[in-house]
Amino acid sequence: IIIGSKGRLNADGTPKDVDREFVTMFTVFDENVSHYLQENIDSYAGDPGSVDPEDEEFIESNLMHSINGFVFGNLPGLEMKLGERVRWYELGMGTEVDLHTPHWHGNTGTWAGMRTDVTELLPASMKVFDMTPDADGTWLFHCHVNDHISAGMLALYKVNP
Repeated sequence: IIIGSKGRLNADGTPKDVDREFVTMFTVFDENVSHYLQENIDSYAGDPGSVDPEDEEFIESNLMHSINGFVFGNLPGLEMKLGERVRWYELGMGTEVDLHTPHWHGNTGTWAGMRTDVTELLPASMKVFDMTPDADGTWLFHCHVNDHISAGMLALYKVNP
């Protein structure tokens, strides 16, 4: 739930000082606890009998490091125009080991009164990051934790001229 102060919202509930808003959730989904795990193994493994659900590498392969449930650059809709006032609402979820560091390539913004291109998220924490993009193009947006990047916690955002 995003709440705005009285007098600072348009009639539709959007902030008056923002042209575009994005909500992003950084989390790791554990597909090993899915009720569909065995059904997926049976349906999609070339040789279902060769799959050991207790194998450490198999377990690791089922940890989906995602932004809004999407992995490896597949998150749609992160598109804006050069010079727009963009507000990013960031949410981190997970356990005590799920520390996330959203990082934007190509543009900076402000968080807590500081100009930066990265914030940090603890589990069940939120941040608001305001950006006025001044560099057009398609840019990488990802968690800066190395294991999370290589596991797919990355997206692309586009700034149109």
